[in-house]
Amino acid sequence: MQDALSVDLYVQIKEWLLNNDPDAHRMLAWASTVTAPTTPEALAGEIVWVQLCAGRSTQAARTIERKVRRALDAGEPVVEVFGYRAKAAAIEQVWRERSMNFAAMRAALDSGSPQAIIDWCASLPFIGDDTKYQLAKNCGVRSVCKPDIWMCRLAGLADRPRRPLRERFARCQAMAQQLAAGTGDSVAVVDSLLWQAANKGLFEVTFDPHRFRFHARAPRGRSIFAAAGEVLPPPIPTPGTNLDTGPARESLS
Repeated sequence: MQDALSVDLYVQIKEWLLNNDPDAHRMLAWASTVTAPTTPEALAGEIVWVQLCAGRSTQAARTIERKVRRALDAGEPVVEVFGYRAKAAAIEQVWRERSMNFAAMRAALDSGSPQAIIDWCASLPFIGDDTKYQLAKNCGVRSVCKPDIWMCRLAGLADRPRRPLRERFARCQAMAQQLAAGTGDSVAVVDSLLWQAANKGLFEVTFDPHRFRFHARAPRGRSIFAAAGEVLPPPIPTPGTNLDTGPARESLS
């Protein structure tokens, strides 16, 4: 097991994902090129997506997203397909105010300050301390990571006691920036690929002392994209990498 996530290990994790997880190439392409939504409707979709992700897996959120989007397109109450009344009302508010929100996003982007985008994201209903960073990334900010539970674990922060946001973000951001500087990847790519590995159940973390392991084994759970109804092709081999990952429970330690 490792006590810190080195650049070399991150590179191994990235290559393994690209060779073995059908989601990895699409995730890498998205995180490498993500830009701000270009229409009010697209922005509203991103906000609603992040609202739905909070508190549930991406795969589960994809299923709910389809139902919510159909309700919005049909002008039907969101609460009829998503029973969390307060959040359903917030989703409808975001949809109604999409043109105003789009103008506000553009103004924040035009300021040239990533913090301005993050602060604007935080002002939206049901966008919290962690998810404001997720939404900022979805709006084209590639220089910050989301200090979610798995990034915190990898950075050496246990789940309890929960540390203040400033500390959590600083630790996760420092780790992501170090890995980005050592590989040429953006922070958004580092954040996205590590999140993907965690989502697929490939990390094991312990504390006292802090140690972690990456398990090079078949990813668990549905595709994060196919959960929305897509059928993905098999993984595409990365040129120059070895497809033989050894036994199913082999770990990179």
